[in-house]
Order: sequence, then C-alpha cells, then structure tokens
Amino acid sequence: MNELRMAVLGVGSLGQHHARILAGFDDVDLVAVVDKRPEQGRQIANRFGTLWYAAMEQLPSDLHGVVVATPTICHLETAAHFLRAGVPTLVEKPLAESLAAARQLAKLAQETDTLLQVGHVERFNPAFEAAQKRCGEPLYLRFQRVSPYTFRSTDIGVVHDLMIHDIDLALALTGQMPESVEAFGATIIGPHEDCAVARLRMLGGTVVDITSSRMAPVAERSMQVWSTNGCLSVDLQTRQLRCWEPATDFAANPSLIHAIAATTPNPLTLKNRVFQEWIPEETFQANDGDALTAELQEFTACLRGNAAPRISGEEAVRALQVAEEVLQDLTIWSCQDGKQSGRRAA
Repeated sequence: MNELRMAVLGVGSLGQHHARILAGFDDVDLVAVVDKRPEQGRQIANRFGTLWYAAMEQLPSDLHGVVVATPTICHLETAAHFLRAGVPTLVEKPLAESLAAARQLAKLAQETDTLLQVGHVERFNPAFEAAQKRCGEPLYLRFQRVSPYTFRSTDIGVVHDLMIHDIDLALALTGQMPESVEAFGATIIGPHEDCAVARLRMLGGTVVDITSSRMAPVAERSMQVWSTNGCLSVDLQTRQLRCWEPATDFAANPSLIHAIAATTPNPLTLKNRVFQEWIPEETFQANDGDALTAELQEFTACLRGNAAPRISGEEAVRALQVAEEVLQDLTIWSCQDGKQSGRRAA
C-alpha cells in the first residue's frame, strides 16, 4: 500500500480541519470530501485540491479509509454505510447520538472485522498524555470544560458535546466505570441542556466531578488530579502542568512536620516552608504537538497495520454509556420558562 486513498464526510467547522491535515500528509491521497451543502463542499474541495460530492454513495469504492465528521445525528447511517462495505472508519465523537446506535456501530465493526476508531481527540492532547504518565493512582478527579455558545453541534446537548470528552478521560485514567451518577443541568438557549455538572463514583472508589458549559464568557479546559503521588493541576489549553508531590523525607514520615512544628517557637513561621521544602511545586510545559494531527496519524498507522486505535468503538460505547447515565439522572432547570424538570430515576 503506497498512498492511502481517503475521504472526509462532513467538512464543517471540524471536518474541514480533518481534510486540511489529511491533504498535507505525504502518504495520503485525499480523493474527495462529501458535504450536502454545495458551496461549502466545493470551497473546501478547491482549497485542498480534491473533489466534492454531495452524497456518500457517489464516492469511489476503492477507499482505504474515511473520516466521518457529519452532525452526530447522521453518524449511525454514515458510518454503517462504510463499515458494511469493510472500509475502515474514524468517527468524530460522540460515536452516535444514542447508546443504542453506538452499540450498533461497534457490533457492525466487529461483525465485518472492520477498523472503527473514534475521535476523542483530547486523549491526544500532549498535556493529558503527560498527566497520564505522572498522576499515579487517581483518588479524586475534577474537570472543568466551559466555552461561549458557538451555535454549532446544536443537535446535541452539552453532555454529548463537551462533557463526554472528560468522561472519556476519567475512564482512561481510572480504568473503571461508575457505580453511581448524580447530575444537574440547565437549559439557557436550548432545546438541549447547555450546562451540566456530574459526580461519578467509580467502582474502585475514585470520585470524579465534571463541570461542562457552553454558556461561559471565557473558555476553559482544565483537569485536577489528587492521587497517591500528590496533586496535579493541568491546563489542557495552555498545556501547562503544576505538580505538588511530597518530598522524600515527608512522604516517608508525614508526622515529621508535626515534630518540627512542636519544636518551633512560633509554628506560623513554618507556613511558607510547606510548599518550598515539604510539598514542593513543579511546573512544566507539555509539547505543542497538534492533537488532531496525532489522532489522524494514528488512524493512518492503523490503516497500514502498524498500530491499534487508542479509542476503539468499544471504548466509545463505554463513554456514551456513562453519558446516558448522566442524562438519565439529570435534573434540568430552564432559564426559558423558569421551571425545573426532573429525569431522575425513582
């Protein structure tokens, strides 16, 4: 296999970046983009030197792989079309609009023995990759993912749009599913929830708090990990990590600090030494690699048989299962009519 013949389905705000990156790969021939909007489709096709088609049925049959970046409500129909034909498929997150649809796609990929990779791109964020190596065994996780309203992905709510990123990261860090879920949300513009908070209690005891909103004035993507190693604070946007880990002497003998305080005339003078000597802070910067490029590089490596997908259909189904549990428990307050609607199970 020399050049990989590939196509991108849906070239909107995210799909056009898939097309741009694939068009720039030396070992990829971006043979086409598909979008039902003629103006948008032709513009992106012309920009990246490829062909535009209005429908997936018009694509050539000899493709090595496709990227599905259509609206979520179209994922099942679009991805199933290619999986049935045995064409390896990368589907943007979430895998599908519902857990049942996601399970259909994962099952279809298994039955046809066809590669299915899912675009949970935050897994490729160098800051998360660095944190995953550093954090130890998580005891408590806190995620904050908020942004202004973008007026895209309006076919789904904030749980499937934003929170699912952090659900996936929590599952990756803990390797566990939750035993209980609590959630609360609000509808501002609607028709789906625009803000949501959730607490997951994992089977192994880890507690996970997630805040997601697409009605915030300033964007923020952050993660904090309290673990057996100490505390790690991660800015997923700037990719800066701050780490507090007990010094060797203090880690081996935590009561040492009390002995020092007891023999100090004025223990208040010790407060500045806590984060200088006993629990020193370390700040470091993750690399500036592009996460979407890394995701697509992995996909092309999978197409050549040189790698396995980091996020398979089965993993994406687990993330959607937790998202569904959040939605089932979600009590929603509406800014539109001032009423509260409960979907909490009895």
